Amino acid sequence: MKSETIDESKYPMTYEEFEKRVIELFLGEADSPKDLEFRRYLLKEEKEDSMLRREYESACYRYDHPDYHSNQFTDEGLLRQPVRILEMI
Repeated sequence: MKSETIDESKYPMTYEEFEKRVIELFLGEADSPKDLEFRRYLLKEEKEDSMLRREYESACYRYDHPDYHSNQFTDEGLLRQPVRILEMI
């Protein structure tokens, strides 16, 4: 699903790459098979909410405005923002 308002070629990741990496990091944080199963369930629910799409748009905005001193296109940035939000759900 491509954003109609964002030129993804300007950023280090497309939405699809962003989503894939966030999911990899989120599932990688699971500490048991039951936790992994629950995290997969949360990801299915998240698809309907579009939280990752909003986080991608936020990351693009921050990338365009470096005064935020936050690059969410790194693993550190992804763990700090979208992955932590998923964990708080």
